[in-house]
Amino acid sequence: MTLKYQLDSLEGLEPAQAAMYVEKDGKFYLQVEGIPQPSEDVTGLKAKVEELLAEKKAEAKKRQEAEEAAKRYAEEQARKNGDVEALQKSWEEKHTKALTEKEQTLASLQAQIQKLTVGATAASLAGELAVQGSSGVLERLIAPRLSMEIRDGKPVVVVLDQEGRPSAMTVAEYKAEITNDPALAPLIAGSRATGGGAGGSKSGGAAKTLDQMTGMERVELRRTNPAEYERLKAQSAKP
Repeated sequence: MTLKYQLDSLEGLEPAQAAMYVEKDGKFYLQVEGIPQPSEDVTGLKAKVEELLAEKKAEAKKRQEAEEAAKRYAEEQARKNGDVEALQKSWEEKHTKALTEKEQTLASLQAQIQKLTVGATAASLAGELAVQGSSGVLERLIAPRLSMEIRDGKPVVVVLDQEGRPSAMTVAEYKAEITNDPALAPLIAGSRATGGGAGGSKSGGAAKTLDQMTGMERVELRRTNPAEYERLKAQSAKP
């Protein structure tokens, strides 16, 4: 028979089993070591357990409040210590970096536009004016006097004065200046030189005719100075 902790009656139990029970208030309770018996006052124990549970709950609440207070204190200290300023500084640095990268991109694009406008203009003038084989040298002399400006959203080639400042001179006028510059006369093709002693009239200084050029020289002339090539071609075709 299975023993139960509480019985209303000991009827049906063997004497040895019945001896294991004690009567309390008309009920019979099994006497087991470690289990409070009906005769024992467990009210105090229950109260103590409830007290401990309440303390544990209160401690958990205090810990949560302390953590929240510590967080608020840390945030306040961060503001006082300038951490917010550091964060703002970080965003400003990021913004500055983005602007710098944008400016670098614009500078790169402007350099490309400069090359396509100023560089092309200088190469064109040199190719048109220079004697055979001297266009590269003349181009390097021409280029420093040219610059580029954005006007009405479009790139415009401008001519600088001798001091490197923008001038009202046009590219056509600059071309005329180059042609009439005695210092550049040795680099200017004879047909374009001005003055009585310039160009092909000088002994030993005349430009080659098309017939006097090698095949490679003709190819180079046609590539760098198509107008001069056509002029010499027409000249060589005359009887």
